[in-house]
Amino acid sequence: MTLTAYVEEMPKAAVKVFKAGAEHVHLAPAIKDMYEKALGPGGVKCPGADPYPDTDLFSAEGVAQTLEQGERVLALAASEEDELVGAMVMDRLSPHHVEFNSMAVRIDKRGMRAGSAIVAFLRDLLEETDFTLNATELVTHSLASQAAHIHAGYKNICGFSFCHYPKVFFKEHPESVLWVVKLQGKLVPLAKSFRMQLGRNLSSDKTNVKTKILDLQSRQSTQSSFVRLSERELDIASDLLAKRTVYVPKDYLPLVQSILFQFEDILDRNLLTEKQIAIHGEETQKTERQNLNIEYKEGFGHSYIIMSSQFSFDRQEIATALKELKDLGKRFILVRLPAFNPESLALAEYLREEGFVFQSYLPLYGHFPEDLTEFGDILTLQWIKPEILEQNALPGETESVVKVYGYPQNISGEIINQIRVELNKQKQQGRAEK
Repeated sequence: MTLTAYVEEMPKAAVKVFKAGAEHVHLAPAIKDMYEKALGPGGVKCPGADPYPDTDLFSAEGVAQTLEQGERVLALAASEEDELVGAMVMDRLSPHHVEFNSMAVRIDKRGMRAGSAIVAFLRDLLEETDFTLNATELVTHSLASQAAHIHAGYKNICGFSFCHYPKVFFKEHPESVLWVVKLQGKLVPLAKSFRMQLGRNLSSDKTNVKTKILDLQSRQSTQSSFVRLSERELDIASDLLAKRTVYVPKDYLPLVQSILFQFEDILDRNLLTEKQIAIHGEETQKTERQNLNIEYKEGFGHSYIIMSSQFSFDRQEIATALKELKDLGKRFILVRLPAFNPESLALAEYLREEGFVFQSYLPLYGHFPEDLTEFGDILTLQWIKPEILEQNALPGETESVVKVYGYPQNISGEIINQIRVELNKQKQQGRAEK
């Protein structure tokens, strides 16, 4: 018997990726054309669909302005013949937070692994920063886009938004998205090393954690691998490693534990489901909406309510905000709660009474440079208009158009099941009330 070994050659790079800036303004018409060849003229995929919600990318003037301003990072993929075949935008949300947006590959150029190359390029850019948290939404009409991100290391799934965005890819169905979070930058491997050597339960006080890091570094200063941290880097590292108490509804506890397990090599959390005795500062006279900020997203069917880091639950205030958004015809409302604030328990309970369900738990997503804790975990809940729920099916149901990479075996299964349980409970309560 003869055995033949087949060795598959690694695929050769079919595209080259580069960061576009003001010096590439002359490419604006070509970039606009590429986006339209990927997503349709004006970002309209097919008759009856909504336009893609990033209008600047579908006009040469808008692309030129984006390149000249330099606030957004635009990564372009070109063929060996210098023809643009794909692109993606990276938006900065804070000095330490980014998200990937508006990924597109020309339909007639797919199969060149352009999407994977773009994701890898931007990932590598972020690894050169000190510390960056990348929280990105992955569209669920395309397994290819999800695979490109997950294979590049964006695999820590933390949430699922159901029927969140416009009807871009299916004219009858709003787009749903997965939330993934990746910690990036030069501090990340150091923080993992510190955790491994110092252990858990360090302290909730960043100053104490910083002292322990400095003691460890002093013992390692003669080693060839020693890296001296700046004061700013010490602040961030101690913030990441400090033990934090966070508050989540009791039936969310197993799911949040699963989400946090993806980050256990750095983070340390004490999860509570009941409010403990808290020390409150002096009461201040309330001003209109001092507890929250509304992002209306004018022209779209979705809106966000952002709770301040130290908010106090005010039932009337949140009820007024919800009524205002529903009166505007919003079909999707997201409320962002600081998980480290015990007031979030009461607010979450109220929101669930009002038809909200789990959406995500995002470690370190909140950026509060003025607070003692700079990076705070965020719990988000979502409300979907009942008429939309009747017309759309969750993943795993026969009529669903949603595709989720790895579902239901990975953590997406747990997240979507939690949402399904809550929605079914609401249906049963609705029937009982009738």
